[in-house]
Amino acid sequence: MNTEMTLQKISFKLGLIERLKGIFAVIIAYIVLRWLSLSTICKIVGIAKRRCWREIEVEEADIAWAAVRQSSFFFLGRVACLELSLAFVLFALTKGLSATCCVGVANEPFRAHSWVELNGKSFRESEYVEQVFNKLFTI
Repeated sequence: MNTEMTLQKISFKLGLIERLKGIFAVIIAYIVLRWLSLSTICKIVGIAKRRCWREIEVEEADIAWAAVRQSSFFFLGRVACLELSLAFVLFALTKGLSATCCVGVANEPFRAHSWVELNGKSFRESEYVEQVFNKLFTI
């Protein structure tokens, strides 16, 4: 994976509400991924997305990404790409906005990755993701 894109420093000043929403989203994503199957999560998030009035825009997505990434550093458990991508979608849902979490696999060597898409393009990832990983499903 291109570490240049995924490890870019996030320099947004977040308000208390965004920080709390970020922490809440990461905690919920972490718990949900351990207690529910991915198909159940897809169904629940799909139902919640029906109430969204539009897709999240890049400026709003930057704030959501910053809130989720900064909150994950205070979490003592494993917070990797799947938890972060789902937390991003949950953060967007708190604002009535829609975002897409994608899960894909690549082989030779076998690996899996999760990322966020906005308008069909990966967000805060390089084009490497779209070229190497075969999308299995979206949330």
